[in-house]
Amino acid sequence: MKKSFEIYSDCQDIIKRLKEIDKDYFVVYNLARKCFELHNRAQERDTFCLTLPFESLDERTIDLTLKTLSVKRDELVKELEKENEEMKKRKCRAILNDAEARLYES
Repeated sequence: MKKSFEIYSDCQDIIKRLKEIDKDYFVVYNLARKCFELHNRAQERDTFCLTLPFESLDERTIDLTLKTLSVKRDELVKELEKENEEMKKRKCRAILNDAEARLYES
């Protein structure tokens, strides 16, 4: 009898979102322990990363994965900060363009 099986998809796209964080992530349901496990194919000896302490796959899975992510944390933070800065610049430009258009309408 199999002790576990891989989960390929779910209704909330948690598997897909995990693969966006790291393409080598995959989730297994461990039948003996009755729990979900996060694994990574890129790890050399053992693919196991962590046991997910939730009865279902949901946003908490993503949150916990990001909290325990060590290698790419700095890289992700920099990327988010860059995206936020670009959004702020676009928003400022839109406000200035709108103000300029209103000024010339008068």
